[in-house]
Amino acid sequence: MIQRIQTVWLLLAAAIMFSMFLSPLAEMIGPQGEYYRFALTGIYEGVGETANRIESAMPVWFLVTVTGALSLVTILFYKRRILQIRICIFNLMLLIGFYALFFFYFFHLRSTLEVVMNFRITVVFPAIAVIMVFLATRGIRKDEMLVRSYDRIR
Repeated sequence: MIQRIQTVWLLLAAAIMFSMFLSPLAEMIGPQGEYYRFALTGIYEGVGETANRIESAMPVWFLVTVTGALSLVTILFYKRRILQIRICIFNLMLLIGFYALFFFYFFHLRSTLEVVMNFRITVVFPAIAVIMVFLATRGIRKDEMLVRSYDRIR
């Protein structure tokens, strides 16, 4: 299980998705100098422990959690490669859906709060995870083709 390169790709994808909990996605500054922070759990006004959550972003939190967990669950199905490929494709769609949801919140915030948004490096993590899950899918396909070629030889 751990010897396969796709396991490494999936572990890295899960790690990078779960690391998104450590840093906000974006920081925003309002017209009067108000500071807003867009984290996975919501949009917060203020700094530190005095920050008030002004809007929930739980769908973003849920999507990040599910995509990270799917990467880990996919590793456990190492004997069922076709199922692994299907889970990886579903995970890829969810990772792309993250950006659709993120930009929905982005345009919503920009219109309601009239803020200038500064994106953090955390926004790039799902794109990196897309590449890693794609590479894992490719490795799983190669394994499946290899197993099928051995079956034909017998």
